[in-house]
Amino acid sequence: MKVASTNKILLVQSGLGDSVALVLERQGYRVVWANNSKSALAKLASNTPSLVIIDVPTIRANVEKLCQSIKRQNPDLPILLILEKQTSNNGARHQKKFSFADAWIARPLNQQRLMSKIEKLLPEGTSLELRCGDLVFHPAERILRKKDTEQYLNPKLAKLLQIFMQRPGDLVTRKELMQRVWETSYLGDTRTLDVHIHWLREAIEDDPNNPYYLQTVRGQGYRFDDPKKRKR
Repeated sequence: MKVASTNKILLVQSGLGDSVALVLERQGYRVVWANNSKSALAKLASNTPSLVIIDVPTIRANVEKLCQSIKRQNPDLPILLILEKQTSNNGARHQKKFSFADAWIARPLNQQRLMSKIEKLLPEGTSLELRCGDLVFHPAERILRKKDTEQYLNPKLAKLLQIFMQRPGDLVTRKELMQRVWETSYLGDTRTLDVHIHWLREAIEDDPNNPYYLQTVRGQGYRFDDPKKRKR
């Protein structure tokens, strides 16, 4: 699976022990790393990121002043804070204390929630390109290229394909797909999902009845991958 992106993220984090850099790079983002405030501001001056992520517990800095300095350099640049583990008592405190940032997320980090936060903060028009085998997909434009053909996907099919292509080899459950694409946990009638999976296979597969990319995991969900890479 190859992912390309014009989105560059400035990650401010001291130490790489539990860095989110690898997670971001696997999702196709270009990561510029800084380990302190001085380095962050210097790299901000020489780079043009689409987003700044600050891992607050790992750096010794006045985060509010750092965010203010970032905003002075680029007022429209969004800032996402990674905070300490959230408890029932500090959720509201986090929201008030770190209101100078555009968004925050607390540990333990969940990749799905982190990616969702990032996607909401990135400027409109940024380009993400997902590749697998003969497939090239641009989620923002909902354009799928397969070999020499090009087609536009409807919003639901585009969301399904993006979920699958960003998680190659993973089991994606039917429940998760219903939650993320249709925003419901109701599984009493999933015929709509079945129909959309059928339509998606018609778009990406040479033979929808014998799928190459999108496999059914009976009783659980689906797995998307390039079989050629599994054989290596």
